[in-house]
Amino acid sequence: HLRLEQRLSAPGDYRMTGWVDDFPAAAPGQATFSLTVERPRPPGVPGRVRLTWYDPPPGLVAGAPLQVVARLKPPRGLRNPGGFDYERWLMLGGYGATGYVRSGAIVVDTRPSIARAWLEYRARLAERIAADSPDADAAALVTALAIGERFRFEARHWASFRRTGTSHLVAVSGMHVGLLGLVLFVAVRWLWLRMPGAAALYDLEAAAVVSAFGTVYYAALTGFAVPAQRSLVMIMAALAFAVSRRAVGSAQGFAAALLGVLVWDPFAPLATSFWLSFGAVGLLILLAAPRAPSAPSADRLTKLAVAARAAVRLQWHIGCALLPLTAAFFAQVSLLGPVVNFLAIPWFSFVLVPATLGATLVLSSQWLAALIETPLLHAVGALASATFGVLGVIAEWRWAATDVAVPSWPMLVLAVGGVAFALPVHPLPGRRFAWLALLPLIIPPSTSPTAGAVRLTLLDVGHGLAVIVETHAHRLLFDAGPRYPSGYDAGDNVVVPALRASSRSGLDLVIVSHADNDHAGGVRAVLDEFPSARVLAGPDVDRLPAEVCRRGEHWRWDGVEFAILHPPAKFAPLGNDSSCVLRVSAAGRSILITGDIEARAERALSAQPLAADVVVVPHHGSATSSTAGFVAGVDAAYALVSAGYGNRWGFPRPEVRARWEGSGAEILVTGERGAVTVLLGPKGVAVRTE
Repeated sequence: HLRLEQRLSAPGDYRMTGWVDDFPAAAPGQATFSLTVERPRPPGVPGRVRLTWYDPPPGLVAGAPLQVVARLKPPRGLRNPGGFDYERWLMLGGYGATGYVRSGAIVVDTRPSIARAWLEYRARLAERIAADSPDADAAALVTALAIGERFRFEARHWASFRRTGTSHLVAVSGMHVGLLGLVLFVAVRWLWLRMPGAAALYDLEAAAVVSAFGTVYYAALTGFAVPAQRSLVMIMAALAFAVSRRAVGSAQGFAAALLGVLVWDPFAPLATSFWLSFGAVGLLILLAAPRAPSAPSADRLTKLAVAARAAVRLQWHIGCALLPLTAAFFAQVSLLGPVVNFLAIPWFSFVLVPATLGATLVLSSQWLAALIETPLLHAVGALASATFGVLGVIAEWRWAATDVAVPSWPMLVLAVGGVAFALPVHPLPGRRFAWLALLPLIIPPSTSPTAGAVRLTLLDVGHGLAVIVETHAHRLLFDAGPRYPSGYDAGDNVVVPALRASSRSGLDLVIVSHADNDHAGGVRAVLDEFPSARVLAGPDVDRLPAEVCRRGEHWRWDGVEFAILHPPAKFAPLGNDSSCVLRVSAAGRSILITGDIEARAERALSAQPLAADVVVVPHHGSATSSTAGFVAGVDAAYALVSAGYGNRWGFPRPEVRARWEGSGAEILVTGERGAVTVLLGPKGVAVRTE
C-alpha cells in the first residue's frame, strides 16, 4: 500500500531537482536514467522516477546533479502473452513515475551525499575496467561480476547466456556473495585458531566479522542491487547461527533466511530471481543427504569417481527440478544447461569471480593500481573474453536450447508435483517415472483453434500495430509494431515472445500493411526469427523482399477464408491509404484488419461488402478515418483499437469512439486493456484481454 501511494497521481510537467542514481543507458541521441528527486518535491511527485533525455548533455553520468522540467506519467507497461512485465519491474525498482525531460541542465551541488559519492566511485571503477579491458566482451563481463552492472551487455551476450543456461552466473547472486563470505570465514577462522591463548576462543566471532565486512563491501560494489541485498540477508542469518554456537538444522537456517528476506524486501516474491535462488538452495538442502563413507581400502581414484558421480547426479536433479520455473519465467529451456553448468559453475566460482574481485580490490587502491592495474585487468579480461567465446560457440549449436510454450497453471502444478515426487528424498516406488510429468512442458498439448475456427490476437505495442492470426495449422502476422532509434524493437520485444508463447512453432505469412515505422519497424526482427515466412507488403514498402498485396488475392487455411480487399492495382497515392486490408472469414463470421487506411481508402472499399463481427479500427482511431459510412457498412460488434496509453494524439479520438459506440460496437483499446484475443468459430465470438 505504501509503495502504491508513491506513484504519480496526475500526469503533467514538473520542475524537479535531483541526481542520477544509476548508470544511464545510452542510445543514439538519447539516454535513459533513474532520478532520485530531492526535497522539497512538487506535490504528488514520487521520490524516484525513470526518465529519458533526448539529445542529452555530455556530462549526464552516474551521480550527476540535475535540474529538469520533465513530463511525467504514472508507471505503465505493455501487457502481452509471453511479454516482459515492465510495470512490475518499475514497481520492484521503486519507480513512481516515468517520463521524458523537456528541458534541463547539469548543476553544481555541494551538499554531501554518501550515496552519490559511492555511486561516483563505482562509476570510476567501471570506466577503468572499460579502459583496461582487451575488448568489449571482457569489459561487459568484468563490469557485471565486479560491480553488478550489466549495461554493457548486448543482445548477443544475453542470447549466449540464455541458451547455455548460465544467465544466473552473470548476476551478483547468492552464489558469488556467499562464496566470498565462505572463503573469508574459513580463512580467518583457520588463522585465528592458531593464535596463542584465549584469543583463539573467539575464532567464530572474528571470522564472522571479517566475512560480514567483506560481503557488505561486495554488495555495496553492486549498489546494493536487489539480488545482492537478498544474498546479504541470507549470509548474515548464516553467520548469526554460526556465532551462536547452536546446532541449527539446515531447514531452520533456510526458513530464517527466507523470513529475513521477506521482512527486508516484501516485494521479493515478484522477482524471478527470488524463486530461482531459494528454489536452488532448497533443492541443495533436500538432496544433500548423508552418504555412506567410502571403504577405507578404496583408492584415491575410486573416491574421486564416486565424488564426481555424486556431483553429476546432483547437478542433473537440480537442473531438471528447476525446469518448471525456467519454462514459466523464460519460455525457453537450455538442453545443455546441466552439462554447461557442471563446468561453468566451478570456473566462475573458483577462477573468474575471485580474479575479478582481486582486480577490483587492486583498482580500489591507488598505489596498487599504479603498479599492476593494466596487466592484471588484461589478464582478467582475457579470461572473461575466452569465457564469452566458449559460451558463444556452444550457444550457436542448434539444440543448445529449445523454446517452450508458457505453461498454463494446471500444467505448471503438474510439473512441480512430478518434480517433487521424482526427487530421491523418499522411498516410495515409481520415482523415476515421475519425471514424465515434465513432458507437457517440453511437448505441450496443442492450443490451436479447431478446424474452421480462427484466433486473432491484437498485441499491445504502444503506438503501432501488430496482429497475430492463427488457424488450426497455420499462422499469420499482420504488421509488427515500431522500432525506435533507442534500440527498442517491438518485433523483438513483443511480437517474437508472443509467437513463442504458444504451443506451436513457425510462421507462414507476414503481411506488412505499409511502410510507416509503427507498422513495419519490427518486421526485420520477426523475419530474422522466422526466415522461411512468406511476405506480402503494401505498394510503398520497398525495403523488404516481398510480394505486393493486391485486391482479389485470396486463400484458404484449415476451413478459414482469407482475402485482400485493398489496395487495387495502380492505387495512388501511396502511404496510409495504400495500406493492405485483410478480411478473415470463419463459420459465417468475419474479421476486418484495416492497417492505416483513411477516408479516401474507406470510400474505395465501400463498393465491397464490409460487414464484419470484429474490426481492427483504421489508423489507431484517428479523426481522418472511421468515417460514418465506413462505420455503418462494417456494423461490427467489437471495434479493436491499437493505441498507446495516454498517447499525445488522443487516439482513439472522442468523435471516432462515439461513432463506433453509436453503431453498437464495444470498443477495446490496447493501451487500456492490454493485448486483445478474439476467437471466431462455430460457437460465435469470444473475447478476452490481458
